[in-house]
Amino acid sequence: MRKGVSTSIIRSNPHLLTTLPDADLYELGFFKQEDLGTILSFFKNKKFGVHAPFIYRYVYHPAPTSLNIKERSDTFSINRKCAELSKKIGAEYMVVHFPNAFQKESWLPIYREVESEFCNLSTLIPIRIENIYGNDHFHEAKDYKFFLENTNSTMCVDIGHLLIDSELYGFSPVNFVELLSDKISEFHIYYADLETYKMCHHAPWGNSKRFREILNFIKDMNVDFVIEPTTECKNGLERLLKYWREL
Repeated sequence: MRKGVSTSIIRSNPHLLTTLPDADLYELGFFKQEDLGTILSFFKNKKFGVHAPFIYRYVYHPAPTSLNIKERSDTFSINRKCAELSKKIGAEYMVVHFPNAFQKESWLPIYREVESEFCNLSTLIPIRIENIYGNDHFHEAKDYKFFLENTNSTMCVDIGHLLIDSELYGFSPVNFVELLSDKISEFHIYYADLETYKMCHHAPWGNSKRFREILNFIKDMNVDFVIEPTTECKNGLERLLKYWREL
């Protein structure tokens, strides 16, 4: 087990890097290109991974399963650039969102193309697939397991996204994690539900039964636990840090 911190906790502000909690691992989020020198200097001799798109930006919201080839190609191109840079600067891995969020239409006709793209991406740097929410045709554990096996990737289970999907589709977060347990490399730890997400992108803590159950279920797993709260909501941050420090 390693305890990690996402730079989301400082909103990827390079002037606040020294305020990050001490951790075994850091996950570098959405910085600006001009910040790269400062970032590399600060994280020299530290272990870190990268969250795509890192210093790049998608023209569209990450759209790896969009039926619009322009949107899909933009996502693929930025992911490749990010993977090449991540490898070059010494990142251990890269986290990538998958599939599209809130996608109603079936994208299964392009499944093989998408799978091939992620196979190629995983040859550049170890890829961790982060579950997204609201994809009507891809949200079950078995969907992810099949995709991971075919793309030589592992799983970054985003607890907030998982809670939203469990709310939308009526499944158990614990069962989801249990079915994917041999494929999981990492958890993103924060709280979300459909209402909270509108106010706090990544709330530090929540009091739902499902949140308590999933945190208790995963606490002894030998993976990376990366806390990923965002700065707009502070309430519950100390509870999140307490859970993380006591792992």
